[in-house]
Amino acid sequence: MTSPSAPQPGTRPAGSDAPIVPLAAALFAVLPMSTDIYLTAMVDLGRDFGVDIAGVQRTMLAFTLGFGLAHLFIGRFADRIGRRPTALFGLAIYTVASILASAAPSLELLVTARFVQGMAAATGPIISRTLVRDTVSAEGAGRALSKMGAFVGIAPLTAPLLGTFAAHLGGWRAAIVVLVLYGAVLWAILWRRLPETRPASVGVGDEISILTALGRLVRHRVFLIGVAALAAGYGILLTWLTTSGFLLIGTLGMSKLEASAVYTVGSAGFVSGSLVSMRLAQRLMPRHILRTAAALLLLGTTAPALVLWLGHDHWTVILASVFPFYLGWGVGQPMAIAITMRPFPEMAGQASAWLGLFQQIGGIALSLVAAHFGGGLAIPLTMAFGAALFTAAVFTPPPKPR
Repeated sequence: MTSPSAPQPGTRPAGSDAPIVPLAAALFAVLPMSTDIYLTAMVDLGRDFGVDIAGVQRTMLAFTLGFGLAHLFIGRFADRIGRRPTALFGLAIYTVASILASAAPSLELLVTARFVQGMAAATGPIISRTLVRDTVSAEGAGRALSKMGAFVGIAPLTAPLLGTFAAHLGGWRAAIVVLVLYGAVLWAILWRRLPETRPASVGVGDEISILTALGRLVRHRVFLIGVAALAAGYGILLTWLTTSGFLLIGTLGMSKLEASAVYTVGSAGFVSGSLVSMRLAQRLMPRHILRTAAALLLLGTTAPALVLWLGHDHWTVILASVFPFYLGWGVGQPMAIAITMRPFPEMAGQASAWLGLFQQIGGIALSLVAAHFGGGLAIPLTMAFGAALFTAAVFTPPPKPR
């Protein structure tokens, strides 16, 4: 039984005058800010430390690995001590780690700082998904997450340009300083505005161990389908983020401004996809929306492979070929999260955590494949493989109602 003051799905938390979705979006945006801020500066980073694509990729993969491992305990903390303290503590560590990363004198120390930064950054997506699950009804979760995705899209829309501008002024270190400022300002906002949304009914959640939670989750076919789709989709995205700077600037000879335009306009496609998903959620079933997303992902990954194979290298052609991927990920990601989280109100934090961990594993695996084969044409081909896996997941028949 819940207490009268406990927040219920579909209602705003008692005593709060802060809209949850924008706050959740700002938290979630820690992830794209952290990965997109130095996309065009990665080539400079490699030059400073004398390493190639695989060496620079270590900084991104260290962040991703830390981000994934933190999912093993942050979700449980969120269910045990609450959403608000978990978010504030994670952001504080994130800001300190960002300071250390910006001042790292060697690649090894930068990789270590990025690992810690990634662990702390995991707080953002975990808590943001949990905030929506706490306060929005199951029927409205897809629409709310699509709205959150549109807000989140502002981060990858602006981060490449911010990073390029900052790097122009002070190198790749200045780009990471932007993350220090983002973490500090967001911490202050959340301190003043973020309410505690954990329902009293989640009191039983702190008695659920990590492995017990995993056992419950994997018995749900819907969870497995959603996780497979998210792991494949994020694998495509991380492959692009960790290798495309070398492809666009190093191999194809684009300027940093042209590469930033590819990232920025592509991110506008992600925002557009989230808005489309929000509209589609009003009249279509989630699986139909996800299948639409699958078609876009297939187009947005096979087209770049064809374009590179034919020898086209103009930035507008590359952008046009990869744009459907951004659009499809915007359509598919929020809906996949919504259906995956829906069955677990009593342990939303741990469900969000395991979902995020499996998503990161998919991202790391695919991006390592692309780097192993040296980038170039291997990048879109690896992305196309991820799109095929996403398609296979979302076309898997849903379980029959009992």
